[in-house]
Amino acid sequence: VSASPPDFSKNPMKKLIQVQIGSTVDFECKPKASPKAKCSWKKGGEQLHENERYRVTLDGGLRVANVTKADAGSYTCLARNQFGTASGSTNLIVTEPTRITLAPSNMDVTVGESVVLPCQVQHDPILDISFTWYFNGTLTDFKKDASHFEKVGGV
Repeated sequence: VSASPPDFSKNPMKKLIQVQIGSTVDFECKPKASPKAKCSWKKGGEQLHENERYRVTLDGGLRVANVTKADAGSYTCLARNQFGTASGSTNLIVTEPTRITLAPSNMDVTVGESVVLPCQVQHDPILDISFTWYFNGTLTDFKKDASHFEKVGGV
């Protein structure tokens, strides 16, 4: 029978988690400890209390439902048993969802004519956006099909 204080070195917490507004996020807290550690959570320096959105799971993790921008920040799991205490932290980044604000539409064109298909998005400024185009369900390779397809503006 071994006895040991909580220790995160073998199973460290994620440093960073990024989620969209409205989603659910799960934070793991699985320190090695014998007997098993009891876990509590803080956001910033404030003790978290369970409610309809914040729930401590049976394995000591934390589930946050319907995430808002206000949920962003540092979350700390405090694990303790009779032999000691240890803590681990994860930083949560919350982003706005990306939305297509101007989508391509059906067009009638003459064979041989050039056509520009618009696509504009609204996105969280911390995100790097890239566009992927498909033609009849096939991914468009702008390098390989340069004589036929061309990206105009954007990324």
